[in-house]
Amino acid sequence: MSINEISNKPITILKNSTISDIIKKLLESRLSRLIVVEAGKPVGIITEKDVGLFLFSETSKQGLDDIPISKIMKPILFVEEGLTPKDSAKIMIEKGTSSLTIGSNEDIKGIVTKTDLVKYYLENSSEKKVVDYMTPNYVYTHSAAPLFKVVRKMLENKVSRIIVKNQNEEPIGIISFRDLFRISIELGSEEDDSGFTISDQIRRGFLSEEGFGNISLAREVMTKGIVSIKFNEKISEACKLILENNVSGLVVLDGNGSIAGIISKTDITRAIID
Repeated sequence: MSINEISNKPITILKNSTISDIIKKLLESRLSRLIVVEAGKPVGIITEKDVGLFLFSETSKQGLDDIPISKIMKPILFVEEGLTPKDSAKIMIEKGTSSLTIGSNEDIKGIVTKTDLVKYYLENSSEKKVVDYMTPNYVYTHSAAPLFKVVRKMLENKVSRIIVKNQNEEPIGIISFRDLFRISIELGSEEDDSGFTISDQIRRGFLSEEGFGNISLAREVMTKGIVSIKFNEKISEACKLILENNVSGLVVLDGNGSIAGIISKTDITRAIID
């Protein structure tokens, strides 16, 4: 099998778009990456994680309308269309990327993501177990933590989602950049009648120890509930749950029901290689 058989048509955005445009399109399409085009040709790729890490970073001083997409987007990693899923998984892990684009900057044939590899694994599943590929380390916060501390922790660890626990150390939800994007859009709509404008003030509000960054708590922002799997289940079952729930990973529970770690699309991509 070649990656042509599991690839999809990429969603594109114009290079002269604003950050607000990018976030709106990511939310509407329920995707985590967009191909950036200029004069009809692909010139880069931008992901949800890239936008989040930049948008909520304290080092960003420019107004959002003045920030060119080129400052956030990354080069496209092109591969040949005859590549196998296993070879593509190996490249993704080695390059630290979550997608590969088939073709060239003259002609894109399709895009392959870790989600496509999860589907491939499910259809060609083996007996491998979750416990053998899960990641034991994970980033978490508590439900009563103020939003500015949550966002700061995400930035420090360079993660796009964080598990929320209650006072009994039980996982009760997740906060992702996507949740923060939605809040940004809502606040922008209240501030500007034109709709989807994210001002520099709103962005900095997430990291402020005053205002809504301090008043808003993790439990008020999080997506309630988590999707979990037992450590001794097959990876194919993890694939099924990830695809059914449209999540990037699962909380792994040990025999006592405590968190043992997480299994993500990246972990499943590693399982394809072995």
